[in-house]
Amino acid sequence: MDTPFRKGRWLTGLSGTISSNTNKERNSDEKRITNEFGLNLSTGKFIEDRWLLGGNLRADRGSSSGNIDRTTESLFVGPFISYYLTDSQRGSLFARLSSGYIRYREETSINELDNPIREVSEGGGLGALVGLGYSYVINDQIAFDIGFDLNLFWVSIDQEQQPSGTVGSQNISISNTAFSFGFNVILDDFFF
Repeated sequence: MDTPFRKGRWLTGLSGTISSNTNKERNSDEKRITNEFGLNLSTGKFIEDRWLLGGNLRADRGSSSGNIDRTTESLFVGPFISYYLTDSQRGSLFARLSSGYIRYREETSINELDNPIREVSEGGGLGALVGLGYSYVINDQIAFDIGFDLNLFWVSIDQEQQPSGTVGSQNISISNTAFSFGFNVILDDFFF
């Protein structure tokens, strides 16, 4: 039997992430640490043995509360390429690289003041995802993936502060390291 990661096969999967996130604004020295979760849907075709080319859709959400309540949401869409390092029947280490469009939204409320302040930030930009993991093949058509992802986003946001109505814009960079896990289905033919 050959590697399950062979030319002409399709791989479709759903994975989840758990992460610790650090956001740093370029116009200030403020850093925020947040716990986050996400879902990733991906599909691709092996263009050569162990070389997977496809697309992915990723949605992330994080929140923190206290004197300052903060909720962040992001949606990433883009192509990816993966390389599986060995041709073993049981599985392989793999590396993944993706770049694409990111849509970002953040809502912040400062609750400790007499008049609470609410700030909404929203915008789009570029993102890059780098992953390293191991794919364990349960049988020739089912695989379990586990690994780490590094996500880098560069976003131009518009901000509005209420009740004052102050409006501004700035560029932010977001880095995120995540532990990911999920299942994949490996098919000889894609039925859609």
